[in-house]
Amino acid sequence: MTYEEAMARLDVIAREMENNETGIDEMAARLQEAQGLVKFCREKLLEAEKNCKSLLSSSENV
Repeated sequence: MTYEEAMARLDVIAREMENNETGIDEMAARLQEAQGLVKFCREKLLEAEKNCKSLLSSSENV
């Protein structure tokens, strides 16, 4: 899964919840899924930040 796919899925989950399209049991499952997706996205962002800092640091030493 890509960052963009995870964000798109989070958007779908948020819309379903805002529009009351899920029952209470399904909502609990969606919240759990959303938590996993948020964690995935956070890790991807931290990885990208680390890579950017590394690239910037490398370019300063050139």
